[in-house]
Amino acid sequence: MKVYYIMIGLATMSIVGCASTPRPMEAPVSPKVAEYKLKGYDGPEAMDKQEVLQASKKCIAAKMRPDVQYVSVKVDTGGKVLVPVDVQCEPY
Repeated sequence: MKVYYIMIGLATMSIVGCASTPRPMEAPVSPKVAEYKLKGYDGPEAMDKQEVLQASKKCIAAKMRPDVQYVSVKVDTGGKVLVPVDVQCEPY
């Protein structure tokens, strides 16, 4: 029984001892976000100019303000382009 208490004491001291030692400064690491893939869905579809205008007109007709949502897409030349994917109607 004494051996059991000694083993628990050693385990506790080693855990507390490791936790209390100072660590060198490290750059914060961004946590990995789990990616959930939907079957048959590759992502948001880009809206063409006419679809954005029609959706905006519907918002204005409902006496609301259109808010166009964009997604940043990488281009072959190395830059990024904002592509409209949704229009949401918001109150004034």
